[in-house]
This record gives sequence, structure tokens and C-alpha cells, in this order.
Amino acid sequence: MSDFKSDLSDSAADFLRVVWPAIQSMVGGGKIIPIESITNDAMTDMLDKYSGIDAWHLSDEKQVRGVASRVQWWYPWDTFTVRYSRDSGAKTEYEKRKADISSGAGWLYPHLTVQAFIAGAKGEKGDLMSVAVIKTKDLIDACSSVLNGGLDPKYCGIRRTGNASFIWTSWDWLKQQGYPIKIARFSTSPHAIASIKTQPAQIVMPHKPAPVYQPPLFA
Repeated sequence: MSDFKSDLSDSAADFLRVVWPAIQSMVGGGKIIPIESITNDAMTDMLDKYSGIDAWHLSDEKQVRGVASRVQWWYPWDTFTVRYSRDSGAKTEYEKRKADISSGAGWLYPHLTVQAFIAGAKGEKGDLMSVAVIKTKDLIDACSSVLNGGLDPKYCGIRRTGNASFIWTSWDWLKQQGYPIKIARFSTSPHAIASIKTQPAQIVMPHKPAPVYQPPLFA
């Protein structure tokens, strides 16, 4: 792995720094490797554009699966957002993932989707406020339910930002609907943060078993 990049994006760096330590036991342990740290720019762009994979999750049994990671800063909205339509007509995250999943053709897509909210502005190395992990297949299924209507607008819906529309779903609503989602909250306000103490950021972080064994939700 001598071709590791020395500089990661703010999103990938914060994912390694505070998000991965918080979710490592949730997903069955192992290691995480951002794709931008081990692939050239062309391959990184292709994986992001076509598959939506941001990182590889390596299990202790040497299995590999893709992960989509979303990091936002300043305020813990505690929602997932999935781009649903573009004014340009270009295919969106929702359309691509739905087609990948339903085709049964083995196309690559992230098995897990992670959404995290970090205090402070991008690049300030703030503390983790909240994070959730869900199977991408379940998230897309929930988005389809939102599009079918009849749901509580306080907990899910469609909102427009710039030249695109997004489906949003609150974590608590997803849990109430019976989707297997794992949620961890560390603060309710960006001004009162309960810090997660972590090791210095590194590309591959060693697995540390939880003090008390709990069957991982997404193993």
C-alpha cells in the first residue's frame, strides 16, 4: 500500500478520525479504507460516480464490501438524504441504486450507508455529534415509500436544494418503520459536545473489540 495518498478530503479524514471509531463495532469490526487513499483519481471518480462507494470495509475474515459515507458539519439533522432528481435530467443516486439493487446483475453498490454529523465547520476537526448506519437496500426501499406518499411530513419528505430534489428520512422514523438501523448520538447541540477520544487519523485503524459482546447489526 505504498501508493496511499497523504492528503484526504475533509469528509474522508473526519470519517477516519471520529466516525469509524464510533461505528466499528456496529458493523462487525474489521478495518476501513477510503477509496481515495488507495486508488488513482480516475478510479476514485468512477467508483463515486457509478457505484456510490466511498470506502471499503474489510472484515477480520478478509471479506470486502462497499460503504457510502456522508459527513456533514455544524448541526445534527439526524436524517439521511438521497438525491432524487436533477433539473438536467441526469441519473441520480436514487435511480442508480434502485436499478443496481433490483437488476440482480451483481452491479457494485455500497452495502452500507453511513451518515454522520460533526460539530464546527469543515476542516476544524470537530467532535462527532451523531451517526447512523443502515443497509443501502433498506434506505432505498424507505425512499420509495416516501415517494408513494401518505407519510408524516415531520419525519420524511422531498425537499429542493439548488438544481436538484432530495428525499429525506429521519433516523427515528426509519427505526419506527422497522428498518434495521443503528444510531449513536453524542450531543443534541453543536455548542455542547461530548467528545469521542480517538487515535490520530490513519488509513487503516485496528479493530478493538467491544468490552461486552453484542451481535453486530450488519455483519
